[in-house]
Amino acid sequence: LGTHLWGCFIAGMSFACIDKHHWPHHVWVKQTKRATTWMIRIFFSATVAFSIPVSSLLSVDAFLKGSVMGIGPCILTKVLCAPFMGDAKFVIGWAMVGRAEFAYLIAQSAAAADMMDKDTFSIVIWALLYATIFAPFIFRKVLDRYVKRHFNIEDGPQDGVKEAEH
Repeated sequence: LGTHLWGCFIAGMSFACIDKHHWPHHVWVKQTKRATTWMIRIFFSATVAFSIPVSSLLSVDAFLKGSVMGIGPCILTKVLCAPFMGDAKFVIGWAMVGRAEFAYLIAQSAAAADMMDKDTFSIVIWALLYATIFAPFIFRKVLDRYVKRHFNIEDGPQDGVKEAEH
């Protein structure tokens, strides 16, 4: 029963998007955005967050080793990997730091498959937390600084940066 209903829904949404304004698609996205956001949060907490061993996560050893791993391999290696990219090197580096979301799921899968013990898993979680927390804020700061330095809204691009031809 569920498969047939799902197929009808997909077919209906596919043909509903033939309209040049894609109005049914926009209504669907607007109506389901809030529910989808909450379902993603529940999925994350039910898969990864519930698998974190709190006792080993809150140990001093896990925190210190996770801090070293988070600041070194999770952040510095990505931020400092593009020394020859010119002025955009920090923008590119911090953009790469913010890719830790999927790593939580990989770490949880490895822990569930007994590929790492709970202490190692706690260290990995601390390391990923550094990347997850710092990346959005610092990336926004370095991107804003880069844009202000290289682009003037009134005059167009500066410093040899050319606009793409349309």
